[in-house]
Amino acid sequence: MARKTDGMQGREGLEDLFAAMREERVPPSDALMARVLADALAHQPRPALPVAAEVGAGVAVRPGLWRRLAGLFGGAGALAGMGTAAVAGLFIGFVQPEGLSLLGDAVLGTPLETVELIPDVDMLFAGN
Repeated sequence: MARKTDGMQGREGLEDLFAAMREERVPPSDALMARVLADALAHQPRPALPVAAEVGAGVAVRPGLWRRLAGLFGGAGALAGMGTAAVAGLFIGFVQPEGLSLLGDAVLGTPLETVELIPDVDMLFAGN
């Protein structure tokens, strides 16, 4: 028949057991590591490679300029986002919304038209 112990002795014995297990380092087997790495490689996404379309009698056609350019920037979505940002930048630069002028006056303390964005070489060496 098992001897009944109070809660404190059981807890202390359990803590001792856990401490002994923390000190013991058992490295994983090579077979386990090989299975884990094979599983990880199987779940990694693979990039889609551009496929040349076949036309007629087995003549392959290379992707066009726009498709290659989109691939260079990370796909059509990324290229569309960059184009949108470029158009927005041109719009803000040419139209000069009233809120932008007020913001420039508040931040710089001078009218936005008087700010020198590209200084002369003399101004750079003047030390001002």
